[in-house]
Amino acid sequence: MKLYYAPASSYSQRVLIALYEKDVKFTPIEVNLFDSESREIYRQINPFGKIPTLLTDEDSVLFEASIILEYLDKSFPHHCRLIPEDSQQALEVRLLERMVDVYVNTGREALFRDRQRPEAERNGKEVAKPKRLLETALILFEQKLANRTWLAGDEFSLADCAAAPTLTYLRMVYDYGYLANLTSYVRRLQARASVAKVFNSGREQMTRMLSELRYPLELVPII
Repeated sequence: MKLYYAPASSYSQRVLIALYEKDVKFTPIEVNLFDSESREIYRQINPFGKIPTLLTDEDSVLFEASIILEYLDKSFPHHCRLIPEDSQQALEVRLLERMVDVYVNTGREALFRDRQRPEAERNGKEVAKPKRLLETALILFEQKLANRTWLAGDEFSLADCAAAPTLTYLRMVYDYGYLANLTSYVRRLQARASVAKVFNSGREQMTRMLSELRYPLELVPII
């Protein structure tokens, strides 16, 4: 298998976490989407030009992190199941993953864009709704984590693969330290071997990207 990815991409990171959790052998191919020539070459593999993309041993080309993760879970079921076999538990895992994407990640992106505006133009109406939905999702996570080790229960899952990079990058633009259970959960995530390995490999690229954006480097996630 070949994984086309970028080290600092949160969607690439969730796939890498799953690959390391399952101890799957693969060939990583880093894609430089900031280089026009590299981007055009990559479009021959993924016409949407987004990452990650998985080329399977059967020569199937899979786009979208959630689809890649489902393929990995079905193809390698004997190592750390990411989607429970129980249908009700599987629904909760998928729901939590969607909450991470639709509410937390969308809110994070809105807050990040807001930080790029002049200070006098920040916190406008365009950021109010995504921030409210973000905070609603975080409070629900806080409640669920009151008696859970991982987001969906006692077992590490697809939801945790999605949450690890998203919640880490969220700290750059939103301080959720007032949510004790969520904060402890993020520490557990970052201490997990697969997550730490992925974050360490992506730190250099993220630092470089933020420097180019003239973003305060002290806000680079501690990973």
